[in-house]
Amino acid sequence: MSERSRTSIGRIWRRGLIVWVLLLAFLALSLFAAYAAPASWAAPINFGIAATQAVLVALLFMRLDRADTLVRLAAACGLFWLAILFALTLTDTLSRLANS
Repeated sequence: MSERSRTSIGRIWRRGLIVWVLLLAFLALSLFAAYAAPASWAAPINFGIAATQAVLVALLFMRLDRADTLVRLAAACGLFWLAILFALTLTDTLSRLANS
């Protein structure tokens, strides 16, 4: 194995390990916030932590920061459809609560 491929593999593993440790740290922070934060702030804090974890995965594992435009567009379309599904689920839930 050449020296260049060895450093490339080492860099990939190091980057993955750093992201993994960051995700575990955010998991611990989320667990701590669920029990220690005031009830009115627990949900926004945990949603913020979850969004940060999603951004870490998208940028560092999926490498969307270096991806082609078409790949970024596909990821944005996926987020758009996910937002539509969440909105439809929310309207269904709220309409059921209003009728009961």
